[in-house]
Amino acid sequence: MKALYCVLVASVVMILAGCGSVQKPGARAGVEALSLAPWRIEAEADADPDDHRPAELHRPVLLMHSTPPRYELTRSPEHPNATGKLDVPLGRRWKHIVIHHSFTESGNEEIFDNYHRNHNGWLGVGYHFVIGNGYGSDDGAIEVTFRWEKQLQGAHAGVREYNEHGIGICLVGNFEHGHPTQKQMASLVALVNYLQERCHIPTSHVLLHRHIKNTACPGKNFPFYRFISLMPH
Repeated sequence: MKALYCVLVASVVMILAGCGSVQKPGARAGVEALSLAPWRIEAEADADPDDHRPAELHRPVLLMHSTPPRYELTRSPEHPNATGKLDVPLGRRWKHIVIHHSFTESGNEEIFDNYHRNHNGWLGVGYHFVIGNGYGSDDGAIEVTFRWEKQLQGAHAGVREYNEHGIGICLVGNFEHGHPTQKQMASLVALVNYLQERCHIPTSHVLLHRHIKNTACPGKNFPFYRFISLMPH
């Protein structure tokens, strides 16, 4: 009888061990994290990625010494070409648009999401949109993050008002040393025009991160006046 009991116990232990091995570490995505305790959402209210930067596997040195493109841009009333759900029902009152750079030479939504979720303890990537520079995602590619798709507050501005009511757009790149690409700027103009019209946001509320916090973001080489001249007035 004792031997039978030992066999049964051993079988149960093996079954439990087998079940445990099915789970994959890190399988929970940012969207699934929405079921987490409310304290985490509250902790993001004043969050700012400027305080945390992911490590880069590849640093394209050429970008560090690039000369500014000519930026042959026009107002772009057509619908932006984006990856993800752009035309979602609006779930909160969006009052501002805040422009950032990643302060990294490469990256994409997935890399930033991994870092912000696993290193910072946030729900996921802090921005609502990420625009690629060709190193990590296609040049000019607009990636829609779960924060826009689920209409959640951002974790990008470091100021509660602009996290809760500001749409965070991050251009991949370090614009203290390099410059946004032509395709990045064209995508940014198209996206911001779309968001302004959709959310009724005036051009006076289209801001750079440094306009609301003591930071250099999005870098001294971001062509703000050229960009703002293409916004509807």
